[in-house]
Amino acid sequence: MQAAGGYQNEEAVCFMKTYKKIMGIVVKIENAVLALSILLVLVLTFGNVIARKIFQHSLGFTEEITVAVFVLISLLGAGVAARDGGLVNLSLIPDRLGKKGRNVLQILSTVVCLFYSIVLTAEGINRVRVDHTLSPILHIPKSFFWIFVVIGGVSLTLHFIENCLDFLKQPASSVPGTDSKESVQPENSACRGGKNK
Repeated sequence: MQAAGGYQNEEAVCFMKTYKKIMGIVVKIENAVLALSILLVLVLTFGNVIARKIFQHSLGFTEEITVAVFVLISLLGAGVAARDGGLVNLSLIPDRLGKKGRNVLQILSTVVCLFYSIVLTAEGINRVRVDHTLSPILHIPKSFFWIFVVIGGVSLTLHFIENCLDFLKQPASSVPGTDSKESVQPENSACRGGKNK
């Protein structure tokens, strides 16, 4: 029984480490997309100002693209902030609670945020399916712009799951009487694909 429990624990730790590695790659992609998106908005906005002031002609299509890209920037940025704990929150209630109360509140807030991100993703997918109207200037299907909401929702969902895994991992590392050297060694060997014979 103990061996089976230890093996399951090693599998769980390996899953968490693998998920963290995958999310590290995802974050790099998100940061690259955010940088390119901000650069695109800057170029479009600056170009529109130049066109209006010098050529007396506004580039109307830039507004549609800018609004859509801003949605992507906002949601992807929220996902990255959620990973680093940078989302806006109020510490009024947690400061008045003990350790147990803060843990319960943390779990509750993470579950609520995860539920919200899943609903956001589902609603975005639904809008992609049903919204076939065209944008007024570029005449692009609005379902194309709703894809940005789906991408942002998936990003938030993945990062909130990552937060859940990080939170679940904390108590195990802080349990008194556990030897860190003894616990780390089998986890590393299991994650490398090695099996005890």
